[in-house]
This record gives sequence, C-alpha cells and structure tokens, in this order.
Amino acid sequence: MNAALRLLASAVIAFSFYALWAYYANSLVTTDTEILYKAALVQGAYSGLITLFFTFLIEFFNKLFSNKVYCLPFVVPTLIKPKLFTKKCVTTITFEQNLRRIELACNGTCVPGMLITPIPALALQTLLVIAVNLAFETPNLWLTVAPSILFSGVYGYIYSVSLTKKLHRNKK
Repeated sequence: MNAALRLLASAVIAFSFYALWAYYANSLVTTDTEILYKAALVQGAYSGLITLFFTFLIEFFNKLFSNKVYCLPFVVPTLIKPKLFTKKCVTTITFEQNLRRIELACNGTCVPGMLITPIPALALQTLLVIAVNLAFETPNLWLTVAPSILFSGVYGYIYSVSLTKKLHRNKK
C-alpha cells in the first residue's frame, strides 16, 4: 500500500472510530440526538484530519531527531544550538564546548531521538483536540478526548519506531 492510501485509510479509520466513541461518550450525559450527532461529527472530522496532519509532523520530526541521541537535561539547548551559535566568539565557543562536555558526562542518561520525535506532534494534537471540543461545547469533554490523546501517543511512538527501523534497514 502506498503512502497516500495508508494516510487515507488511517484518516477514515480515525473518523469512524472517534465519531462512534464521541456519540457513545456523550450519550451517557444527554439523549438529544442533535447534540450527539454534532459531537460525533466534530470529533470524527477532527480525528480524521488530525491523523493526516499528525502523521506528516511525525515524518518531519523523525527526519530531525531520529538519528541523534539527546542528553535529557540538554534537549532544548541542543535543539536550539544552531540559532544560538550563528556568530562565533569566545563566549559562544566556550558555551558550546561546555555543553558538549556536560553531554558527555551524561553518558548513560541519553535517549534516542526516535523517543523525542512524537512529542511535539502529540502536544499540538492534545491542545487542538481540547480546544476544538471546547469550542463546540462537547458535554463530556474529557471522556470524549481521552482516547484521542492516548491513541495518538501510541500511534506516534509506533510510527516513529517503524520509520527509524525502516531508515536503518535502508542504510544497510
């Protein structure tokens, strides 16, 4: 299956699952079918579209992070380093050297980039799903959005690991 069909299938599955879930979750607090259909349509449409966007973000961040290892206390300084050190001077050179020494001292507490890859996409997805459902006044907000956030995290990590494995296989 090519990438476009995979993305489309994922979006259709996400729409169907989350529309049904939103209908069920909100049927626990109301019997008004107009509200139930609205909640199902909002959550289903959002989930289908965000699945496409989320997957593109995972692909993007995978290219940035997957082949690197990050020392946990220095993830942010390491990621923004290119912007900090545009002009070389004694201060920036010293800072960069000290950052490298500290990262070496963190040996054993570093994480592979593929574990960081889904975090930006998941954070954005979480904020968006909550905001969209708040805007549409979904009655049972947390029960409606919790599966979306949970399964997005699981999906993001599985997808990130599979992209990294595919990249390593292609290098061999």
